[in-house]
Amino acid sequence: MSLPDEQQWLFAFKTFAAAMLAMAIGLWLDLPRPYWAVATVYITSHPLSGTTRSKAVFRVIGTLIGACVAVAIVPNLAGAPPLLVLAIALWSALCIYVSVLDRSPRSYVAMLAGYTTALIGFPTVDTPNQIFDIALARTEEIVLGITCAAVVSSVVFPRSVGPLAAQRVKAWFKHAHASVRDAVSLNKSPAAEAHRLQVAADSADIENLVTFLSYDTNLDQSATRWIKQLQPRMLLLLPVMSSVADRLDELQPLGGPSAPVAALVERTRVWMEGDEPGDGAVRDALLADVQAEIDQRPHRGAWRDLLELGLLMRLRDLLNIQSDCIALAAATTGNATTLDAPLHYPIEQHVAVVKHQDHGMALLAAFVTLFTVITCCTFWIVCAWPAGGTAAMMATIGTSLFAARDDPYPSIVGLTKWTIVAAFAAAAYLLMILPAVHNFESLALVLAPAFILYGVLMGAPATYPIGLGLAVNTASLIALQEMYTFDTASFLNSTVAVVTGTGLAALVTAVLRPVGAEWSALRLINANRATLAEAADISSENQRASVAGLMIDRMMLLAPRAAAAGHTMPEALRELRAGFNILDLHRARRELRRGARRRLELLLIRLERHYASASSAPPAGLLRTLDRALAAVRDEPSATARRAVLGLVGLRRCLFPAAKPPQLTPQEAA
Repeated sequence: MSLPDEQQWLFAFKTFAAAMLAMAIGLWLDLPRPYWAVATVYITSHPLSGTTRSKAVFRVIGTLIGACVAVAIVPNLAGAPPLLVLAIALWSALCIYVSVLDRSPRSYVAMLAGYTTALIGFPTVDTPNQIFDIALARTEEIVLGITCAAVVSSVVFPRSVGPLAAQRVKAWFKHAHASVRDAVSLNKSPAAEAHRLQVAADSADIENLVTFLSYDTNLDQSATRWIKQLQPRMLLLLPVMSSVADRLDELQPLGGPSAPVAALVERTRVWMEGDEPGDGAVRDALLADVQAEIDQRPHRGAWRDLLELGLLMRLRDLLNIQSDCIALAAATTGNATTLDAPLHYPIEQHVAVVKHQDHGMALLAAFVTLFTVITCCTFWIVCAWPAGGTAAMMATIGTSLFAARDDPYPSIVGLTKWTIVAAFAAAAYLLMILPAVHNFESLALVLAPAFILYGVLMGAPATYPIGLGLAVNTASLIALQEMYTFDTASFLNSTVAVVTGTGLAALVTAVLRPVGAEWSALRLINANRATLAEAADISSENQRASVAGLMIDRMMLLAPRAAAAGHTMPEALRELRAGFNILDLHRARRELRRGARRRLELLLIRLERHYASASSAPPAGLLRTLDRALAAVRDEPSATARRAVLGLVGLRRCLFPAAKPPQLTPQEAA
């Protein structure tokens, strides 16, 4: 682990200053638990100002919703503890379900709404007549902490999200260039696979930054628009690069590409050398030559001719998409309000913004929360444990914070472990340090070493969860009030309750959710097969764009899971390419003559049956149907026949990459 840099130290001092500001105001306003404001500062704070502001907004909304639900539930069900427990557990589970489905940073709202109800409701079940006052006080304390964190982050040396976004885009270009070179050089090494995975992972990182960019007041908001246009093009490069590599690979046993095509491929490789974008004039000349070669090649050739035509068209797509990425990246980093030239690839016509939603995973996460809360509350009621409400509150928080992860168990165990460490730190303060403190200045002075250290840990992504767990739990267990008080039994009870709640959350998660990245990757692959079955039976252009957007979004989700599970990407890329080829067939079939159109429709029916079946291997009969459709469409004179032919060629390569070439002689095509 490297030593903290100046940004980590700056963030630590800013966060501590915001926490002490919140503490001072809370004491001045005579709030009952000002330490909640301190804990909230650390929960809300982030090294990037835009991220802190977005979390502040989402947390305020979630807190208000959760407090209102607590006020509605507790007084009405306080006389029936089982019903009260069930109501809060069901509400928390519902919020987790919504939060997991919404993969954007806005999911924080639903998560907060769920565990805020538990945070306010469980400790007040014995005093339901005071629920409104307590909920109001908790809301005031939380909003105070949020406000202090947002103000200090925005005013004191604010750190913009923009440079980080520019850094991510630059890193993506480096990996994308390497991946394109791998494709045109037919590099199949593990390093090439790593480049592909990293391209998709970089795209996911950039997508996560988009929401935070909109809250960055130090950045021209036009950058957000450019990044939203850049990110889908970045993902679309993956199947296009895969298609280029596939055509080159198929041409190798046939003698390799012809001299003109080989020269264009080599020029593309040279243009993509290095980590920075190539010269624009060279790219424009290359694009013109590729288009000229495409224009002089008919779609009525032998198999080799069709492969070369497909290679050229995918090469053109690759250059167009990469050109757009270069222009959009330049506009993003340069705060441009307009582009110097129109974009080459109209991706909005082909790909809609659609998010994959895994309802099964969301239901599982919700059930884990529901079962954990009910189990903890049952133990609380049966044992009449005074601190049982705190345990139930922490059990809800423990299952909520990491619900969206493939395997939440390690994170919850880590939270439990650092909670125990925080308990020792809190005990040291309560027994040895705080008795000698008599004013706010000395309080801030003695708290500084520990909480600045926690802030330093939060300033680095790798240690952020450690610092956060230590800061929040130390502040909560010390329970700073206007007057120093210490009750050994109460402290031990609270500590045991906090550890029991998070420990139970870890145990239930390990038993009911023993899944990880591999299981999630398999679910994404199965979801793609279901989408491919739907793609073979759609009719409107809007549906086609939605299918394309959905499959690209899944590709972004699959990349980090494939890397974590030790898988490779080729199979997923083949399915993505198959989806685009099926969509091309849908677009082209309406303008074909009756015979060719019927051949395509029969193929689409059989494709739907194949992808809807449990078998992953396509039947041999599907290959015969595909070849007959190719022979029929190849003889079509219409302009859209070329798109259909290329879609069929691509589909054949996706489904039957090891099959012998079809017998398509030049004489037959004439």
